Order: sequence, then structure tokens, then C-alpha cells
Amino acid sequence: MSSVRMQEHSMTLDEFLAWEERQEGRHEFVDGVIRAMSGASYDHNQIVLNLSRETSNRLMGKPCRSFPSAQKVRAEASDTTLYPDVGIHCGKPKLGAGNALLNVVAVFEVQSPSTYRYDRTDKFQHYQQIETLQEYFLVYQDTARIEAFRRTEEGDWDVATYTVYVGLGATLMVESAEIAIPLSGIYYGLDFTEQEAVIKEEE
Repeated sequence: MSSVRMQEHSMTLDEFLAWEERQEGRHEFVDGVIRAMSGASYDHNQIVLNLSRETSNRLMGKPCRSFPSAQKVRAEASDTTLYPDVGIHCGKPKLGAGNALLNVVAVFEVQSPSTYRYDRTDKFQHYQQIETLQEYFLVYQDTARIEAFRRTEEGDWDVATYTVYVGLGATLMVESAEIAIPLSGIYYGLDFTEQEAVIKEEE
């Protein structure tokens, strides 16, 4: 879902939460600046729906749960409140100001031309400030391709190295929640030319 910077004058978190309650749409709060969340394409929405279904079904009976794009998360270290397209938390949900989730372990962002660079750079940097986050997935909407960034054993993020899952025959591993999701389920209902299934490390 695309995001557009709205104002130049900084707000406090409390001011933003009070303001957001009066708004009809959703807005992200990034270091004092409000970003409006605009509409998304049909394919984008279909992928988000599929991801929500696939993660939710596979987490049944496990200690983790998925949540939809209406649930905001909080990166307190960078004073940022964001709305992932889909996310996963494990254990009892820990909620902060404005019911923002604090203990997310995995986040999925579906790419669009207007958000591609932002999702890979600034937004990813804010997500990295969430101490519990272990995995960040960039999901393409024009081809069956998902890029997976993972926190290292040392607790850092190696943003230069990531795993790529390509093709409807590939299976995405969500290691933080111990589930596997076929890309054919994530892209169900979309008309893509069949690709060879590939899983590889890229730098």
C-alpha cells in the first residue's frame, strides 16, 4: 500500500494518536511526520488476502498468530508507528500506545511501484528497530517473487544478503514461526506465466 508524506511540522505520538482517531483512513507515524496510506491495486489486495489466509491457517495450533493490515506496529526506538500488509507475532500480544503491537516477529510488505524504494530502505530501517522482529519479506505483485531478509544470530541485519524465492512451485520458509507457505497459495488467483521454482541467496 502506498504512503505519502502529509505534513512538515512534527507531532508527538500522543498528538498523532488523538488526531488519527478522528480520521477515516489509516496513517503511519514516522519520527513525528504523518504519512497517509492510500489505496492499493486489485493484485496487491488479492496477495494480502492470500497471505493472511495462508499464514493464519498454518499457524493454527501454534503459539504464533498472524494479523492483517489494519493492525499497527510500533518501533519505539525510532518513534515510528507502521501498518504492515501482513504480520506475525508469537506469544501473548504486547500492545503499546494506540494498541500498536510491540512483539511482532515477521512482517510482509507487498511491493508497488510507488513504495518499492521506501519499503527497501527507510521503512525497512524503521522495522529493524523492533527488537523482536526476525524476518522481513518483500512480496512482488507483478511476478511470483519474494525476498526474505533475516536477523543474524548476532542480532544484526545483513541487508546486503537475502534469500529469494521465485516461481509458483517454490515454498517460502517463515523461520520465526516455523511454517512453510507455497508461493502458489500466496499468488492464488493471479495470472502469472509459470516460472521455474528457484530458491537462492543474493547479495
